[in-house]
Amino acid sequence: MAQGAITLELWKASVSARAYNPDWIAQMPLGQHPVWEELTPIYGEEAALAEIPDWAIEIIERMMELPMCGYWAFPENIMQICQAIEGEHCPDVVMKCYTVSPGRKRLMAYYVFCLDAWLKSAPQDAAVAELASRESLSRNWPRILANVYTALGESSDAKRLLVQRLVHRLRWWMKSLIWFDDKRDQFLVDWYGGDIRGNAEKWGCYGNPPFGDPFFAELRLPEVRSMNERIQADVPGGKKLLERIHSTWLCAPKVFRYVEKLILEIGQLPPVGTAPDSGELLECQDTYPDFRQCAAWLSAFVGRLDKWLAGDIAVVPELGQASPVKHWLTRILRHKLLFSAEFEENFGKLVGSRPAGKAGSRSVSSHRIITCVRYGGKGGRKAATYG
Repeated sequence: MAQGAITLELWKASVSARAYNPDWIAQMPLGQHPVWEELTPIYGEEAALAEIPDWAIEIIERMMELPMCGYWAFPENIMQICQAIEGEHCPDVVMKCYTVSPGRKRLMAYYVFCLDAWLKSAPQDAAVAELASRESLSRNWPRILANVYTALGESSDAKRLLVQRLVHRLRWWMKSLIWFDDKRDQFLVDWYGGDIRGNAEKWGCYGNPPFGDPFFAELRLPEVRSMNERIQADVPGGKKLLERIHSTWLCAPKVFRYVEKLILEIGQLPPVGTAPDSGELLECQDTYPDFRQCAAWLSAFVGRLDKWLAGDIAVVPELGQASPVKHWLTRILRHKLLFSAEFEENFGKLVGSRPAGKAGSRSVSSHRIITCVRYGGKGGRKAATYG
C-alpha cells in the first residue's frame, strides 16, 4: 500500500499500534509529527503481510511496550525480544515491569534485614553474626550495617514509623514480583502483605498474565493505611517521603541507590534542607548501570539492527533468518528503542539521551549471565541465557 494512505483510524486498528502507548500517540498528530515518518512505513509492512501469526501478535502485545524506567537488567530484556522473534514464540515470562531475579530479591532481603535490625534496636554484633552466617553476595555486611545504623542515627517515633513503612513496602516488592522460577511463591511465604493476585482486570498484567499489577494491593491493608495516615499527619514532609517509599520498584535500575537516599533522608529528620549525597551507604554501585556504556550499547545495537533489516542477518544472530513478519517485528523493536530513548524520561536517562544522576558500575558488556527457563509451546522447556 502507499505510505500516504494511512489514517489515524487505520493506525488505531492495526496490530502495530498495540506496541505503542496510545496516550503518547494521541499527542503526536498524524502528518504533523516526525514520528509518523517511521510509523507509516511500519504500518505499510504490516498491511503487506498475507497474515499475522498469533505468536507475532503476542510478542507485540506483551513484549514491545518497553519498561519506562529502562529495566534493571537492560539490555537482557531487549535480547529476550530478539530471541522470541527468532524462535517465533513469546515466552511465558517476559522480562519487563514487575519481574526480577531471585538474586536481586535476595540482595534486597539483606538490606531489609539491616533496616529491621535497627528498627528492633538489635546489637550490631548480633546482627553482624547472623549476616556472617550467610553468603556474602560480594559485600562487606559489617560495614554496610554500620553505615545504616549511622545514617539512621538515634531512634525517634517519626524515624521508626518511616522505617517500618519502608520495610513493609520493600518486603511487598520481594514477594509480589515474579521470575521464571518464582511465581510469587518463593519469597516471604510466611508473610501476608496484601492480595497477591493484584488486579489484572483493572490495572493490567504488565506482560505476564495472569499476574496482576501488585502496586495497590499492599496499600489497601488496614495496617498500611494506618501507617500512611500517621506519617502524613505527624512526620515533617511525610507526604513526599511516603510517595517515594511507595515508588521503590525493585525492577527499576537504581532502586538500591534510591533506597540509600531514603535511608539518609529518614535519618536526618526533622529535615535540614537538601540531603547530602549518600555516598556508598549500601555499596550497591554494581546494581545500577554505567549510563555511558548503556548509550554505547544502544547506538551499536541499533546500527546492527539497521544492517539486519537491510539483509545482513549475520550481524544479529539472535534474530535468526529473516521473513516478512520478522522484518516487521524487528523494525518495530528498532523504532521502540529510539522512541523510548526520546520520549520516556527514565529510559532516556538510562541510555544517555537525557541528563542522569550518579552512574553505577554495572556493565552491559560484562560476562554476567542471567539464565532463565523458557517454556515451549508444547510443554517442553529449555534454558535461555541473557547477558
